Amino acid sequence: MADEFDSGEKALPLTEAAKEQIKFRASWLNGLSVATFAVGTLASTSRALFQSGLNLSEVFQSILVGLICLAIAFILHIRAYATLKGLDQ
Repeated sequence: MADEFDSGEKALPLTEAAKEQIKFRASWLNGLSVATFAVGTLASTSRALFQSGLNLSEVFQSILVGLICLAIAFILHIRAYATLKGLDQ
């Protein structure tokens, strides 16, 4: 049974330029994911672990920021992976 959005027509094959745009978009999203992980997760966690003089609340906030950034980085990475699925057309 056809999907309600499926017109039944075959999609045209992607041009090489369109494929490169998909790869570029996926690469950009993955780079953003890596940057979010590095700055948000690694920096805040290392601050919590190695900076002296932090109280428990500041340590908790740093670790929380790290976990949030880790989740965002994961979501961006999964989105980049999903973008590459467009190459199958």
